[in-house]
Amino acid sequence: MATTSPKPQVKHDQIVKVARSLFVKNGVHHVSIPMIVKASGTSTGAIYHHFGSKENLVSFIRKQTLDDFYQEFDHRLADKKTAQEKLAVFAQLIFEITENDPDMMGYMLFINQGDLKSVEPPLCFTDPFRRVQAIVRKGIDDGEIKPGEVYILGAAYTGVILRAAELRLICVLEQPLTQIGDLIIENAWAAIRNFPKDGEVTPAKGVFPKQNDLDNRRLSM
Repeated sequence: MATTSPKPQVKHDQIVKVARSLFVKNGVHHVSIPMIVKASGTSTGAIYHHFGSKENLVSFIRKQTLDDFYQEFDHRLADKKTAQEKLAVFAQLIFEITENDPDMMGYMLFINQGDLKSVEPPLCFTDPFRRVQAIVRKGIDDGEIKPGEVYILGAAYTGVILRAAELRLICVLEQPLTQIGDLIIENAWAAIRNFPKDGEVTPAKGVFPKQNDLDNRRLSM
């Protein structure tokens, strides 16, 4: 019985899945078309047919990754009212992807502008992060978030969340983020919330390792 070749969309999706994993593990500049061909079980012709070049493939995966993230983020925001609830949705989605699809999160975190020859906006100017900035701006207007520069406050929140994802991906944080996420989100929110003038809230502690522990962990890797 003759074997049938995979359908074009199946080949396309397989190339994307395998290439993303290779790019995250090895870095874009250390992955060649022959490596993608071998790992994906496709052909050089199929890769050039679907994407034209490795650079186009890198850019396509970046766009698809961010689009997929944004669509899910937008969907989950539907019934959320406050800035705190909406930012928590962002954090929870980051944590879920980190645990369930580490290649996707690794691509978002580790593939940077230097890896892309095409003109691509920095991560902070992509749709998901513009949405976060809009949430922060509305939170300031509503008195939920302390007054300040939107970009700085947005970075203060997302920085905690993305750093947790990074530490989990490099195996510094041993517990799944889906288990310790509430504590991390509490820390992130404490950094930007509008505290009452006569009160003070101390951010939760105990999630992130001390800097000396991080340094020792890196030296032992």
